[in-house]
Amino acid sequence: MTGYDVIIAGGGPAGAAAATVLAGAGVSVLVLDKAEFPRDKLCAGLLTWKTVQTLTRVFGETAASLQALGVINHASDRYRIRHLHHELSGGKLFYPFHFVERRVFDAFCLERARAAGAEVRTGDAVAWADVATATVRTAQGREFTGRHLIGADGAMSRVRAHCGVDTPRWRAEMGMGLEVYLPRSWLAGRTGLHEDVTADFPTIYSGFIDAGYCWSFPHRDRVIVGICGLYHGKPARMIRDCLDEFLAFLGLPKDHGLPVRAHPLPYGNWLSRPSFGRTLLAGDAAGLVEPFFGEGIHYALRTGEMAGRACLAAIRQGVDPAAAYQADLEREIFPELTWAKHLRNLLYWFMRSGMILPVRAFLGGGGTKLQELVHGMRSFRLLRKLR
Repeated sequence: MTGYDVIIAGGGPAGAAAATVLAGAGVSVLVLDKAEFPRDKLCAGLLTWKTVQTLTRVFGETAASLQALGVINHASDRYRIRHLHHELSGGKLFYPFHFVERRVFDAFCLERARAAGAEVRTGDAVAWADVATATVRTAQGREFTGRHLIGADGAMSRVRAHCGVDTPRWRAEMGMGLEVYLPRSWLAGRTGLHEDVTADFPTIYSGFIDAGYCWSFPHRDRVIVGICGLYHGKPARMIRDCLDEFLAFLGLPKDHGLPVRAHPLPYGNWLSRPSFGRTLLAGDAAGLVEPFFGEGIHYALRTGEMAGRACLAAIRQGVDPAAAYQADLEREIFPELTWAKHLRNLLYWFMRSGMILPVRAFLGGGGTKLQELVHGMRSFRLLRKLR
């Protein structure tokens, strides 16, 4: 059995952020991931202002440097929001949306963790964990123990499976996402496409699914279109039918022949206390995804950073990492998730009831307040300005 200060299950953005914070401070860190990087990850890949701020703080990179490195592949200074055929909001952004391909972005983040001094073992999944002793066993039979364990292994977390989490409660508000990648070479020369497919800025849509939304996001070499929402135990086929309706709206042929990929999405089922014994859960593993727009990259990076700093404080200062992590989450993360969920439920109720005017007023009014909300400059709680 090999010992480390901190073991991190999962090498995605949450695990990489935690590892970079810890290894950069000189503690011994082991990152385990079942995949070999670079690996594909289903995600529309949009970075907001608050995401870029976290990337700067953790990895020392700005939007400009990430573009120069090829990590950011496209930037858009406009946006649009539709309800079916009706435009609810849109216009010029005061701060652009940036887009990344997760295969490239996640590999970049993990390489930064390695460069900071973390030991990274890919291609070997965590199969079992003792959260009380921070011990893990991999699929290949290797066993490792740490002073602390961070579970950052995604929505289907193996670490969380050993934490005694209430499974029915977790599944009750689990969402599902379906995506289709439209290569620009495939789109070239096609007729009958909706203008949104060829636009160089993102559009999101309501009305195609009761509790969720659709999107069309431009990247350098592709356009990513998809749908996500709660499924409440309904078969995936029902969401697929909603996706087919959306694709038809965009003018895509029924026999498009492109792969439709599915992935689970925490959509309002975050854990109010994501600590168990000597283990902290971060990112999707703890359900820490914003439940209105479904933004996950920022919350993965930020909660990974928080979990890393909590473990570092425990090692350096002897504080309780669970208490430190909980305090950070309650101060910054939980209020936003809670109010985002309230707003989601209210606006979706209006739309299901056919009352579009209040939704249009909220999305289209108030100058740049909606943009500031999405970018993290305002709170989901009554659009209050954040520090």
